[in-house]
Amino acid sequence: MILGVTVAVLLARLRSSGREPGAPDAVTDDVVSGLLAELRKWQAESAHWKATAERLQRELDQR
Repeated sequence: MILGVTVAVLLARLRSSGREPGAPDAVTDDVVSGLLAELRKWQAESAHWKATAERLQRELDQR
């Protein structure tokens, strides 16, 4: 059992060699670019609905 745990720890260390906690990697770049794209979509939609609400309010005020 101790041998199994030791092998697992050694394999984990080998796989993570050269990586620092908090350092970006390829997956991080994909996630960040996806999130920024979604943010831009939400901002555009928000701007659209804000303009629509302002237009409707102006129409109501003119009546």
